[in-house]
Parts: sequence; C-alpha cells; structure tokens
Amino acid sequence: MGAIFGYSGQSDENGKKSRAMATALSHRGVSPARIHTSAHATAAWLPSRTGHGGIIEDNGLIIALAGRLYGDKNKTTMTELLQSYRHQGKEFIKELRGTYVLAVLDGEHIHLARDGAGVRTVYYALHNGRFIFAVEPKGILAWSDFPRRLRPAAVAQYLSFSFVPGSGTMLEKMWELLPGHTVTFAHGRVESPRCFFAFEDQEKEEKDEREWVREFHTLHQRAVADRLPKSGTVGLFLSGGLDSSVVGSELMRQIDRPVPSWSIHFGEQYPNELEFSQAAAERIGSDHREILIQPKDFLPQLSDIIYHLDEPIGDPVAMPNYMLSAIASKEVDYVFNGEGGDPVFGGPKNIPMLVQHWYGGIERGPLFREQAYLASYCRAYDDLEDLLTPEWRSQYSSHDALEGLLTPFFQARQPKNFLDKLCAINIRLKGAHLILPKVERMTGAHSLTPLSPLFDERLIELSFRMPSTLKLRQGVEKVIMKLAYKDMLPETIITRPKSGMRVPVHFWFRKDLRRYARKILSRREVKRAGIFNPDRVEELLNYDTEHGQPRHGLKLWMLITFELWRRMVGNEEW
Repeated sequence: MGAIFGYSGQSDENGKKSRAMATALSHRGVSPARIHTSAHATAAWLPSRTGHGGIIEDNGLIIALAGRLYGDKNKTTMTELLQSYRHQGKEFIKELRGTYVLAVLDGEHIHLARDGAGVRTVYYALHNGRFIFAVEPKGILAWSDFPRRLRPAAVAQYLSFSFVPGSGTMLEKMWELLPGHTVTFAHGRVESPRCFFAFEDQEKEEKDEREWVREFHTLHQRAVADRLPKSGTVGLFLSGGLDSSVVGSELMRQIDRPVPSWSIHFGEQYPNELEFSQAAAERIGSDHREILIQPKDFLPQLSDIIYHLDEPIGDPVAMPNYMLSAIASKEVDYVFNGEGGDPVFGGPKNIPMLVQHWYGGIERGPLFREQAYLASYCRAYDDLEDLLTPEWRSQYSSHDALEGLLTPFFQARQPKNFLDKLCAINIRLKGAHLILPKVERMTGAHSLTPLSPLFDERLIELSFRMPSTLKLRQGVEKVIMKLAYKDMLPETIITRPKSGMRVPVHFWFRKDLRRYARKILSRREVKRAGIFNPDRVEELLNYDTEHGQPRHGLKLWMLITFELWRRMVGNEEW
C-alpha cells in the first residue's frame, strides 16, 4: 500500500509528531518512513512493500506520492513529476493517470490530490492552526490532542448507506478528499477543493455497437496490462459473477502461466456461487481454490478488521475480503478483482430506481428520487427515527445529511440520462467511499495490493460516452461487458442474473453470533453511549418482526461494526 503524511508549520525539535504518524501507519509499508522538512511544512513517504511511490525534494519543493502511476515510465518518475510541477503548477495533476494520492509542498502552499476513481484515499484536518494530512485517519489521530468528537449527521449517513459518503468523515473537523479532486492549504486556510476529473461531462457519441464493444475490449485490455506488475506474484479473486470473470478472462489472456484464484462460501446450508466460479476458473485456466468461512474463523479477528477499516464500514462483505486476503497473501503480492462493474456499467440495483423514475409507484414528493435512492440501499434509512435517540437526531439536519447530499447529483446539468446520473452517484459515493476503500484496507492489512481494472478512468469515461442502452437493455445489465466477453466465458456466466456475495448474517445472529451481539450491544452499553435507542436495539436482537422494517441481521452487523469502531477511537487505541 505505502503511505504519505505530513503537516504544516515547523517540525518539533525531536520529530515526535512525524514519528507518531509513521508508527500509526506502519502497517501500510516498510519502515522507516522517509521524512522531509522544509521551512514551512513536513511531508513523509512510507514505502510500500511493492516499491511504488516515492518522495523527492529540490530547493524546498517536496513532492510525495503513494500508489502507482500508469503510462510512459519517463513521465511517471518522481523527477518527472517535480519538473512537471515546476512547468505547469498543480495543473500537471490533470495529466496523471493511475491509483495514487499525491502531496506537493511548495513554500507556504500544500496541495493534495487523489486519483480520479478514488482507489487511494487521503484525509486532512485543520488543528490548532496546522494543516495535517494522511492516507488514513489513524495518521491524523496520532496527534494525541486531536479532538475525537463524533459528527452526528455522519451516524445517520452510516446507518443509511453502511458507509459515510462525501467529504465529511465520522469525526468532526476531519475531511476526506474526494476522488479526482485537489485541495490546497495556504496562508493558514484551506481552499475549497477543485475537481479535475469530471467524467460526468463526457458528451455522448454515435458509433456502431460493434465499435463500442471493440473499444471497451481495447480499453479493458490496457487497464489490465497497465496493472500487471513487472515483478511479484499475481492472483485473482474469482466469485463466479460476471465482473470478476471478465477480469479473470482478460488477465489469463495476458499472462503466460496459471494464476491462483479464490472464491468463498459460508457452508453448504447457505446459498453460494461455487458452481459458477468453478466453471469460470475451468474456462479461463486459473488454479482455483474454494475457501470456507465461518463465524468461529473471523470472530476472534473482528476487532482487527474494524481497526484496519479506519472509518466504520457496515457492509458485511468487508469480513470475507479480509479473511480471503489473509489466505491469498501467503501466495501472491497482487490480486486482481472485479470491483467496478456495477457502479461503472450499470448493475441490476439501478432497475428499481429506473422503474420508479419511469412509472411512479411511490408518492412523488419533491424529494422522491433522493428518498427512493436511499431506500434502495436496504439499510436503516427507514428506521432512523426508531433507531436513533431523539437527543441524537436533534443534533443534525436529516435533510442536509441525507436527501440534500443527493439532490445536486439529480439536478446536475450533466449527465442528462437518468441511468447515467445513477451511475455517477454510485461511482462518486459507493465506489469511492465503500467499495474501493474497503478492498484497499482489507487486502492491505495483509500486505496485498488490490488491482481493480474496471475502475480505470478510461473505462469510466467510456461509460459516459456510450449509449446507456449498452449498460442496461430490456432488464439485462452490463450489456457491453457481456457482448465483449460472450465468446470467452461460459454461457451461464453471461446469461445468469447477478447474485452477489450474500453473507448470511441474518442466520448467524440467531445462532453463532447471538451471544456476541448481546455482549457488544448490551442495554447498559447502548444506554451509556446515548446514540441508539436501547428498546429498538433490543427488538433487533430478539428478531422482533412486528416493529419496523426487516433486515435485522444486516442492521445488527452495522451496529456492532460502529460500536467496535467507536470504542477504539474513544479509548484512543489508535
């Protein structure tokens, strides 16, 4: 993974702050961190175990990079980045392509940038007049006097999405830089972030369908080729769904040896996709393994999972991501995955929103699209009034935190097409704040580098240039991917509806996880925190279906994830 971090102002004499930040982020790379200090600021780079990134200093100008740039290597070296900045200023960032976060320290200016898709993350804060930045919140929380106050609106957002969307974080006075944006600190103030990767502004083009399919295939080939490492071993997470199968097919076409692939299941009594992952592995020629994951395997490690997530993420899929990465890391350094197919190329979860948009079916109030989108996550949006205490709800504006967050997307001039608007929201929110950070943290916890070619910026731009009917047509999703790889994958992979990884938390909290849930969510602990209504939590623990909406298992998982995270942060264990 690697890391960058730093802060404005003079360094303390013994470098205590830098060392504390380096220690907090040490799991991300190979110590010691390379620390550079100018008259106005400090920046540091912690090398990744795969050697990507770097830091360079010249006459007080410092540039630090975590991640990897793609393209001509003569244009992606640290020396070239420094020269490009001297010639173009921060505009040079528009020419970069890859998976990275970048810091430029130039006199009293600190510029931060995050790659267009948001594969990497960077956070920042203004504390006691200092601008502090790091690739994970842990780096900022290494400042022992940084306030650890929860942001009330973020709790409602987390319960509605299972993650915190947008630039706000779970903590007050800490922000996440949005994908494809830069932010500048200068003369004691933080300027408004600016977008440099506005994929939504792509104009629609007219081409023959076969031309679009060829272009998708060509760009996907390049995306996979760019990510293939020059050295190190490579594997594949192969679920048996379309997305990972497409990536696996292309990977095996470009590599001259079988690569190991993995899929998971939770026991014969639960639904799984093993027959499809087996069929895909046999067709593409990977060396496939199936991994059984049960509560007794992950429960002792659940606190570690939450610790590495940094921001609470209530998607149960984070757990198998972590467990599978632990196994894969024993054999490979890099792992390809199929993340990105749904948000970029129109997954099936868009269909209910489209039906409501076209035909109605719900009361069309002024915010009906925003409300329908929030409900489509099937989390706890419809349970907030019962789940949160009145005291907690009084501390934030529900509209500003939830519906108001989505309104700018629906009212934006571009994209014009409604399906494209949904994809833009999914890329900007779900991709950047759930899918990509989750995978990066869970694989990185085991020194494994994730590779997600379907989130390549060129493919994102293609998605918004091509007709929306190549995303969704007559109820069939991700049409262009299926057309491009229909002759390279088993027919069952191409034609079957998407299933997705279904973690059976609904059943586990009735049996294997019942005692653990009651311990973490005991009435005394819930009451003491003052955030959740202990009566509603008790109903969820009892699987009381007479009150509120269903999805008890998922809600319990989100509550436990949040509570473990809250206690870690509150006890200053980071």
